[in-house]
Amino acid sequence: MSSLFQFGPFTLDSRARRLSRAGTTIPLQPRVFDTLHLLLRNNDRVVGKEELLDTVWKGRVVTDNALARVISALRRALEDSPRESRYIRAIPRVGYRFVGDVTATEAATGEPASLTALAVLPFTPLQGGGADQALEYGLADTLSSRLSNLRGLVVRPFNHGLPAEAAVSPMDTGRRLGADYCLCGSVQRSRDQIRVTATLMAIRDGSSLWSASFDQRLADIFEVQDAICERILREIAPRLRKRIPHAAETNVEAYRAFLEGRLFLGRHTPGDTRLALERFEAALDADPAYAPAWAGIADCHDSLGTLGEDPQTHFEAARRAAARALALDPDLPEALCVLAKVAWQYEWDWAKAERLFEQALQSYPNRADLHIAYSDFCCYMRYGDRAIEHAEKAMAVDPVSPWVSSLMAQACYMHDRNEEAIEHARRTLELAPGFPFAHFFHGMALMRRGEADAAIEEIERAAASGRGDFFAVLGNWYALTGRRAEAEQILAAMQAAETPAPPIAFVGLHLGLGNLDEAREAFRRSIDAHDWHILILHADPLMIEAARGTDLPELLEPLNLPEDRA
Repeated sequence: MSSLFQFGPFTLDSRARRLSRAGTTIPLQPRVFDTLHLLLRNNDRVVGKEELLDTVWKGRVVTDNALARVISALRRALEDSPRESRYIRAIPRVGYRFVGDVTATEAATGEPASLTALAVLPFTPLQGGGADQALEYGLADTLSSRLSNLRGLVVRPFNHGLPAEAAVSPMDTGRRLGADYCLCGSVQRSRDQIRVTATLMAIRDGSSLWSASFDQRLADIFEVQDAICERILREIAPRLRKRIPHAAETNVEAYRAFLEGRLFLGRHTPGDTRLALERFEAALDADPAYAPAWAGIADCHDSLGTLGEDPQTHFEAARRAAARALALDPDLPEALCVLAKVAWQYEWDWAKAERLFEQALQSYPNRADLHIAYSDFCCYMRYGDRAIEHAEKAMAVDPVSPWVSSLMAQACYMHDRNEEAIEHARRTLELAPGFPFAHFFHGMALMRRGEADAAIEEIERAAASGRGDFFAVLGNWYALTGRRAEAEQILAAMQAAETPAPPIAFVGLHLGLGNLDEAREAFRRSIDAHDWHILILHADPLMIEAARGTDLPELLEPLNLPEDRA
C-alpha cells in the first residue's frame, strides 16, 4: 500500500503521519490528518459522509458539524477554498472528493528528508532498583527541552500527567505519539553514582539504531545528556549536529531540586505549583546562577499570579525571575514565554505580548508550550482562528499532553466550536482521568449546550483541585440555575477565606444572584488589582451572555482591547 502521497506542493507521509510543504511540516490534528489520508487513498471516487464518520471517528456518534469543522481545518491547511476547490470538493448531501492530481508511491526505506519526529519517553527504574521519579522524568524532560530547540526536530515528550502504564511499550507509545523514532531507557541512582541506559529505536520497523550505558557520578549527568543528544543527532539528523545546545551545568544539589520542581510544576494544581516553587528556590540556594531554575521560578509565579491571589507580587516576581534567567541564558524559551504571558496577564500591553510570543515562536517553532500559551492569549483577545491554529500546532507536537488538549478545548469552546470542545475535553479525560482543566472546559461546553446538571458536576470536579476561580464559577452556575442557597454558601466561604479571593471571583457570583451593584464594585476592584480574569467578560461566551443588559461590558473600554480578528 502506498504511504507517500504527493499533490501540488504537498507531501503526505502516512507512516510518519506528517503533511509537509516544500520540506516544512504543516501541523494537523489527528482527525484532520486521517480525513485527508482517507480522501487521498480514495481520490478516484466520492467518499460518503457516513464512511468518513465511521472511519475517522471509529464508530463514535458525532454530528455532521464535527465533520464540517474537520474539512474546514483541512482546507485552511491546504489553502483551499470551497468556492474554488483545488483539492477538496463537497458533493452536496453525499460527501467529499479529493480532486487534485495525486501521485502515490511507497516511502523510501532510508532516512526521511523532511522534519523528523522524536518521542522522548520517561526513563524507567532498573529492575531491582529503587524508583526515583524526579530523576526518571527529569532526565527525559531535560533531553526533550534541549532537543526541541532544534528546527529540524519535532520532539514529542511523554507527559507525566498521563497514567504510568501508558509508557510500558515504547514502540506503542511512539506510534501513539506519531513519532518516527523514540528514545527510551532506564536510570538507577545509588548515592552519588548513576547508571543510565539509553536506546534509540526506529518506529517504522522496531529496529534499535543505537544503545549505550553510562556508569558515572551523578555530578556528571550533564556529560551523559550531551553524549545522548549528540548520538541521537548523529543517527537521525546529521545536518543539525553543530547546532545542538550544551547542557546548562550546575551542581548535583541544584539539579536534583530542579528536577523535583519540574515534576511538581507539570501537574498544574495550586498546591503542586507552590511545591515546585520551593524546589526551584532550593536549586538556586545551591547554585544562584542556574538559569533553568530561574525560569522555573518565573513559571511558578506566573501560574500563581493567574489565580488572582496578589497578582502584583507574583507577576512582578515572574518578570524579575524571567529577566534573570535570560541574562544568564538569552535563548531560554521558557523565560521568553513567561515574559510574554506577564505582558498580557499583568501589564495589559496586548501589542507587546503579541510581539514577544511571535518572537519566541520564530526562534522555537516546534515548542508546544509556546504555541499553547499563544493560543491562550489569542482566546482572550478573541482572535478565534489564530487561537485554534496555534492550539492545533501545539497538539501536532505534543498530541497526548492533557494541558495542551485542555486548552484546545478552551479555544474551541470560546470560538463557536462547542461540540469539538466537548470532544477534546472528553479525550483529555480518557488520557488523564481527573485532570481539572479538562473537567472545567467540559463543564463550560456542556453548560453552553444546555446540559446544566451534567455541566455543574464537571465544574464541581474541577473546583475540587483547589483553584479559587473554578470554585467561583461553580458558585456562579449554582446561582444561575436556581440553586441560590448553595451559591450563597460559596459566596460566604470566599468572603471568610483566610486567603482573599480575587475580585473577579465575585463578579459572576453577584451577577448570578442578581446583585448588580456588588458585581459592578467587584468589577472595578478587578480592574484596580490588574486581575487578568476580567477578560472573561470580553471573551467567554457564557459570561458575555450573563452580563448582557448590564453596564459591565462598558467598563472594559479603558483597557483598549483589540478588535476581533482572525
